[in-house]
Parts: sequence; structure tokens; C-alpha cells
Amino acid sequence: MIKDDHTTRLLLATLGLLLVASVGCSPETRPGNGSGERPPTQVVAVPARLEVVSESLSLVGTLAANEQVEIKSETDGTISRINFEEGQIVEEDRLLVALDETKSAASLSEAEANFALSRANYERARQLLDDKLISQQEFDQTAASFAANEAAVQLRRRQLQDARIHAPFGGVVGTRMVSPGQVISRNTTLTWVVDLDPLKVEVNVPERFLSQVLPEQKIALNVAAWPGESFSGRVFFVSPFVNPETRTMLVKAEVPNPDLRLKPGMFAGLELTLQVRTNAIVIPESAISQVLEG
Repeated sequence: MIKDDHTTRLLLATLGLLLVASVGCSPETRPGNGSGERPPTQVVAVPARLEVVSESLSLVGTLAANEQVEIKSETDGTISRINFEEGQIVEEDRLLVALDETKSAASLSEAEANFALSRANYERARQLLDDKLISQQEFDQTAASFAANEAAVQLRRRQLQDARIHAPFGGVVGTRMVSPGQVISRNTTLTWVVDLDPLKVEVNVPERFLSQVLPEQKIALNVAAWPGESFSGRVFFVSPFVNPETRTMLVKAEVPNPDLRLKPGMFAGLELTLQVRTNAIVIPESAISQVLEG
């Protein structure tokens, strides 16, 4: 629903002034009807003033996290340390969970030893090939073994890195799903990390307002959890197409949430500013007088 209270006030003000003028200019009561002259109407002049008038659209939407990810293990292992508290705010790349690295470190050492041996064999075979003391096939076999051992080292290093699980971005840590000493497998859920500042809000805007909704427009948002308070934001995305079933377009806005009072999933009422008129002539609503002839 579009709100433009100032336009209504201007119309009512004009009506009120016309009615007042009509009463002031009405003829006197004729003698002999038992009544005297009509008392004059008291009028107090109120100066009009210039203000900024905005036209807005009322919408409803749901708040969503800026980013949200389920933290999972990428390798098998035993949890040796949990480095967070539930609900804790963490920075990007913060260590969250550490797995026991004994087996991974031993596997890496073994792979590095095999790689060093295969590299020496490869260098020797290349020299023998240059001297035509071995065939190309024998050299190719040595080269393949060297490449396989090199790949094994990279794999073992990655497995050792995967034993340490870090936060992919800054945010709030969710519920802890595992315990120290627990043996876990790959893809086990450990916790969640949610970025709550800023939040996003998604709304569906009727297509007739397509030309009036643009990125960077301001919004005012309110939620039931904080009655009487208004939170501001800005539009950052307007869908390039209209949903043919609902005849609406998806609009996303960003809402700063530095104190983390707003939560994902909250139902929100929004006022989307469509148009702002500067130097609009307005008068106080209390100055409007409606006088009817009796």
C-alpha cells in the first residue's frame, strides 16, 4: 500500500479554507426570524512550510543471514581439540576443530621419503637414457613412479591440513555437534558459522512498481521483537525478471546489524521509499478546519 499523507493533507487544507471562506461570506440572517446575526467565524492563520515528502511502499519479508555455512570434516579422524564456544563470535580463518595428526603426519613422512627416492631414481634414469644405456620404456616407468610419489606427497599434505578445520568467514558459531575424543568420518557435521552483520531481507514487489524500485533505495524495517524501533537498510538487488505466476519481482536489501539484535528468520515489515519530493508545501494537520452549513 502506497502512503502519501502529505498529499491528503494538502487536499483537506484546500477544502477547509474554501469552507471557512464560504462561512465568512454567507449572508446575514433576515430580520424577524427570531435570531440575530450569525456570529463571525474565528480563523487563526497558520503559515505553510516547505518539507521533504517521501512516498513509500509497505511490504513484508523475512530476514536471512548474510552468509551461513555448515562446517563439516573433510577427512576421517579423532577429534583432539574443540577451539570454540557455542554462540561465540569468531574471525575468518579461526581454528574451530583439530583432529589428531599422528597418523597423518606419519603418512606424510613416509610419502616424502618415497618421493625423495623416486626423484633420485628419476635423475639417474634420465642420465642413463641420455647415455643410451636404458630404453625409453624403462625411463618412462621410472618417470611414472616419480610422478605418482609426488602426487602422494601432495595428497598427504592436504590430509594433514584437513585435520585442522577453520572458519571460512567471520561470524557467530552455532551448536557444537561433536565432542573431544570422538571418532568422525568424512562429511561429519561439526557446527555452523553464521554471518549476522549485515543481514539480508527478501521481498516480492508487485510488477507495477518495477520502474520505481532501484538499487541503493532506502528501506525502513521493523520487527515484533523490538516494537517501536526502526532499522534502516538499502536495496542492493532487483531481479532482472518478473515471476509470471505471482507477477512480482524479487528485491533484496541489506540491513546493518552491528549489535546482532536482528536474527535470521525474523518476520519483518518494510517501508520501501519510492519517491522523495523536496520543497513540498505542507501545513500542520491541526490547522485543517471543516465547517459545514447548517
